[in-house]
Amino acid sequence: MHQLREFAQHASEFERLSTRVAGISVDDQGHNRTVWERVTNRQFSILSDPGAKVIREYGLLHPAGKGDQDIAIRTTLLIDENGVERWRRVSSSTIDIPKCADILARIRSPGR
Repeated sequence: MHQLREFAQHASEFERLSTRVAGISVDDQGHNRTVWERVTNRQFSILSDPGAKVIREYGLLHPAGKGDQDIAIRTTLLIDENGVERWRRVSSSTIDIPKCADILARIRSPGR
């Protein structure tokens, strides 16, 4: 949740860079709405993918899951305006999640 909060705090910087932030989760709409309201302060969309269809398409479904439930591998993606993935960072732990400053620097870099 820390990364979501941090992205929300820097929403204006993303906007200045013509970048839209969106989160996607296997959680249901009710849970994601709560996160959207309380954590992100409605600064960007949190999408619900309870069947993990989109998460599977990106190859980000955790192989072990959580019991009988699907969970996504925590990943940060940069996708350009044409839908082309330009950068991917799969985090191995919560400590490994990229900071907002790192993502903003990546967006600003010409090679992304």
